[in-house]
Order: sequence, then structure tokens, then C-alpha cells
Amino acid sequence: MNRKKIFSVLLVLMVAFAAHAKSLRELWVSMPDTLVPSLTQNMRVEFAELQDMKVRAEVTTSLGDTSVMDTLTTDFMQVRLNRVCTLQFKMLPQTDGDSIICMVRTLAAPEKESEVMLFDQQWRPLELKRCFDGGDLQSVCESLIQKPDTMSVTRFEELKAMVEPKMMSALLMQHEDAIVFRLALPLLSAEDKKLILPIKVQRKFKWNGRMFNRS
Repeated sequence: MNRKKIFSVLLVLMVAFAAHAKSLRELWVSMPDTLVPSLTQNMRVEFAELQDMKVRAEVTTSLGDTSVMDTLTTDFMQVRLNRVCTLQFKMLPQTDGDSIICMVRTLAAPEKESEVMLFDQQWRPLELKRCFDGGDLQSVCESLIQKPDTMSVTRFEELKAMVEPKMMSALLMQHEDAIVFRLALPLLSAEDKKLILPIKVQRKFKWNGRMFNRS
């Protein structure tokens, strides 16, 4: 096969791939209503159109809340669903297939607590068991508590026992394929939260095409 034919075949393949690759905007519109029941497909279309017009993207949900789309790019989206709930979406490229979608739903009441989900482009849920450095979300949550070198084991165990139940918030990065986790302490007083600070850490995980690796 000569060079012209090879080039033609590659061009056809590239065009075919581009035709099947979905943008985050398209995936947002095609998202099942069950994932965000208060935003119908028509509302999601309206959001996208308002973003295209470069005006404030604001709609009234079926529950009567004011919802605002803060950001919509080719691979990242953030929507303030109401006063206590924020949605984030990030397209994550895979080394051996189509990009997948990471969705983070965060409730602030007032402490932030997040739900992290992965989907394929047909919005079918993906397994999270070994997605975070070979571990699951529970292992990520456990890693947000760490004993300082200068702290005794006894004191560390005392402080660690105060962190129950263990909850965390998650934040997707707009400009990189990464997610940051922070410990949430909804049941602790302001004074107790200060005591916990020495053992409380945040973790950042970067997507490598197959899983999130701790950085």
C-alpha cells in the first residue's frame, strides 16, 4: 500500500472516530433524568444553549430551585443545582477506549459530603473497587487520617476515635485530570475540629488512563 492510500485510510479512520466521539455537552443532554431528577432534558438543553450564547446559564428546576451552570468546557462542567448541592462532571480519557465520565455530587449541609461515580458514554455505571490507587472510596477516606511523626500512638488513637462517622468531600479539577478528597467532620464542634487538624490530610489523585493514582 503506497503512502497516499495509507494517508487516505488514516483520514477516514480519524473522521469516523470524530463522528462517534461525544462531547461533554452531548453527554449532558443525553444523561438519564434519574441521575438528576429535578433537571429534565429540556432544562439541560436550555443550560447548554445559554452557555453557547455566553449569558448567565440559569434555569428553574422542577422543584422550584434556581440552578446555575458555572462552567461548561469540552471536558469539564460544574452546576450549582441549588443552595446546598453542586454537580461536577469530568471527561477522563482512557488508554484503551472511549473517554469515561466522572460525576461528583456534593451536598453542603453545612459540611460538604460527596458522592463519586463513574460512567461510560451510555451512562452505565462503572466499578469503583480498584479505581483509586488499587483501592476503593473507603480506602481513600481512611487515608485522610494520618499520624504525625511527633504524635504518640495513644494520642493519635484518641483523636482518630473522634472522627466517626468518616465522611469526605471530593473536588474535580477543571484544568487537569485529577480529583481532590478532604475529610468532612459534620458531628464535631469547632473546638474538636481544631484538635483533629494535626491528623487531617487531603489527598489528590491523578487519572492515568486506567485509574486514579495518588500524587
